[in-house]
Amino acid sequence: MGLFRFYLHQGKLITPSVCETEAGFFVDQGPLTVTSVKDSNKVRQAIVKAFSRGNARIPTPDGSEAAGSIILERLVIDSWSKFEKDAVLYTVHLGGRYTTYHVTGRKDDGMWTMDESTTRKFDSKATYEALAEAIIDDVRRQMLPKPESVKPMLLLPKIDA
Repeated sequence: MGLFRFYLHQGKLITPSVCETEAGFFVDQGPLTVTSVKDSNKVRQAIVKAFSRGNARIPTPDGSEAAGSIILERLVIDSWSKFEKDAVLYTVHLGGRYTTYHVTGRKDDGMWTMDESTTRKFDSKATYEALAEAIIDDVRRQMLPKPESVKPMLLLPKIDA
């Protein structure tokens, strides 16, 4: 059982250590790895290592700690919305009966939405390598050039001269 998050941002896979608080919610913590998606073997290793490490249990933050994000700090980005518009979030839930893998969708403004997200389910016996390969396959699709939007054209009838 566990929860893992991976972020695709500008050709890099960001892999935080996802920890479970004593209150039962999950937070991204260090260490954080940043891996170029050009090297599939290193991406696979980072994903498998995250799964193997599991979710450390930590004390629940009391709210007095300054808000922040280890991801934004590492990437030197000043707002989550800037990051989100250029990133894809992969969330993996390792469960007893099956493993669920979610990929965020986007609203018209570029922000994440669950409405357009995709979900895949795997048998709970799926290997970490198989799950990593599924993420790598999706990363490859995400990195493909996006087709330009086509503006509708007005078609006029042919006029014989």
